[in-house]
Amino acid sequence: MKDSAGGLAMKRMVFSIVGLMVVSLLLARPSFAQERASMRQDAVKSAGASSAGRLALLIGNSAYISGGNLRNPVNDVRDVKAALEELGFRVIKYENCTQRSMKEAIDDFGEDLRGHEVGLFFYAGHGVQVGGENYLVPVDAKLQSEKVVEYDCVRADRVLAMMEGAGSKTNIVILDACRDNPFERSWRRGGAGRGLAFMNAPSGALIAYATAPGRTAGDGTGRNGVYTAALLDHIRTAGITIEQMFKRVRVTVEERTNKAQTPWESTSLRGEFYFLAGGTPVARVNTAGPTAIPDPLAEERARLEKEREELARLKTQEEKRKIEEERQRLEEERKKLEVERVKPQQPPALSDGREVGRDGVYIAYANGIVKDTKTGLEWMAGPDRDMSWDEARAWVESLNAGGGGWRMPTMKELKGLYQYGKGSRNMTPLLKTTGYYVWSSQSSGRDFSAFDFSSGSDLGNSVWNYRSVAGNFGRAFAVRPRSSG
Repeated sequence: MKDSAGGLAMKRMVFSIVGLMVVSLLLARPSFAQERASMRQDAVKSAGASSAGRLALLIGNSAYISGGNLRNPVNDVRDVKAALEELGFRVIKYENCTQRSMKEAIDDFGEDLRGHEVGLFFYAGHGVQVGGENYLVPVDAKLQSEKVVEYDCVRADRVLAMMEGAGSKTNIVILDACRDNPFERSWRRGGAGRGLAFMNAPSGALIAYATAPGRTAGDGTGRNGVYTAALLDHIRTAGITIEQMFKRVRVTVEERTNKAQTPWESTSLRGEFYFLAGGTPVARVNTAGPTAIPDPLAEERARLEKEREELARLKTQEEKRKIEEERQRLEEERKKLEVERVKPQQPPALSDGREVGRDGVYIAYANGIVKDTKTGLEWMAGPDRDMSWDEARAWVESLNAGGGGWRMPTMKELKGLYQYGKGSRNMTPLLKTTGYYVWSSQSSGRDFSAFDFSSGSDLGNSVWNYRSVAGNFGRAFAVRPRSSG
């Protein structure tokens, strides 16, 4: 009995020692609440120092519990923090946040932003769209189905709401969050879409996306993601507006991805905004007190600064040359397309040709026409590549070189073609295409509209009215009644 009692006492002593060690480690590690309090104190000091200050919130999520690790987001927010601080921003940065800590960080940011002229939010990590809404994915999300996304994630428009409530004049949201969704393999495709959905920027705001709506972005093989690396290349360029800066980012990303990734922006800014205006560095806040300390290296620093400005000027000239070369290349391609458009093309014969396939009410013919026996409409899919609205219209018109009655489909006709689960793109597989977006005939001036066969939604004119940005983004379909031709 004595030995048994002694052994029990020894076990209790060991457990007590282990318990004390665990508690000590936990107490030594700063909690999110402590980090949050420290960050808020810094932000409040910034607001008191200057009513016209710049405040930024950065969140980078890499270490996902259920979705695997991403290579770059933590590196992205660290490098963006360094760049923004050089440009006069007070920066609040968090890494690998849970849902609760993300929401608290965003809400605190909205409070701390009051009294500032400029607010900026940067997010790197996973992002998903469900039902046309965008969600930022915290590291503790499980996401076993799209139904739980709104409970496990953070809505992207929460950030915009906080910024608007703060009353800052200029608000910038940058989302490098369009990477492939690792949770989607267990989802049904009905409610979820690829990449992020388009959000309209409220007045005084700009929203920047790593890639076009409904597309996915590359995580990158180096230290930073493809999009963030391009952003870091251009954000310090002096004398260019924020719109010009993002155009340069777009050109760089397209060059590095062979046009597989095209960044987008939605903007309603009310004035010109420069990250660095006129080649003059943004003044830093003097935290050492009112008494200036003589700098023995001032002359050397001034010389180095002039050299840096000269290098920036040379880099800007090189970028202008590349942009001009790209403009000339695009103009040559446009001319070639125009020549192809005016070439006479033999219109396809009516659908009484040789039948090559059936799919319910749809019949495919050897001449490429697919007939809907229910509505009597005849369909033809255009070239299997993305193109602009003007190119789509030109292709349809080329079908009528000798008569034929072909035209671009209306939005109502495209909606009639949509049927969830009918092939991989919710339409009959007899219409050969790999695209999800199909242009409609709906247009007004520079405004265009298309139908999204991945979600079954009408992508309105506000999405498509940036002709220079949208570029080649939709597919061409032609339609005619059975009696035409």
